Amino acid sequence: LAGVGAVMTAVAARRMVALGGLGAVGTGLAMLFAIYGAPDVAMTQLLADVLLVVLIAAVMARLPDLSSRIRNRQNGRRHNSTGDIVVSVIAGVSVTTLVLIATLPAPDRSVAEAMIALSVPEAYGRNVVNVILVDFRALDTFGEIVVVAVAAVAALALIKSARQGRARSTR
Repeated sequence: LAGVGAVMTAVAARRMVALGGLGAVGTGLAMLFAIYGAPDVAMTQLLADVLLVVLIAAVMARLPDLSSRIRNRQNGRRHNSTGDIVVSVIAGVSVTTLVLIATLPAPDRSVAEAMIALSVPEAYGRNVVNVILVDFRALDTFGEIVVVAVAAVAALALIKSARQGRARSTR
């Protein structure tokens, strides 16, 4: 799903189709997290993905259509796609390198072992990930929840202002 979404995003001629492809990539990654035994991370990924797709769709609805750019290409005005290709290759190689580095075995497991050892006696929880998020890093988790809530309120305000703007323009 993530691979098909990535290809769909790369070849899309319309913004909303590309956004749908990005949503498919996020959903595919959430499924991957769920398959590998991290349902809480999968749910977080899925919720963040849906929120971002809705926010970006609301913003994209106000952008001009891409058809003028396509018409300019057809009328002889050339777009330098070499620069786009170079930037894409550099970004792809950079992200691939970072992922490969991140997946290397961790040389020092002392922090992970300490969290595992403390999860039951200190926080009375066997799910170490939940214990870390709720007990050991509660303030950090609260901050992340506040950020998501503020983004949701901003999305609601953006959608409301767009509706009010349309209502004013039809009067």
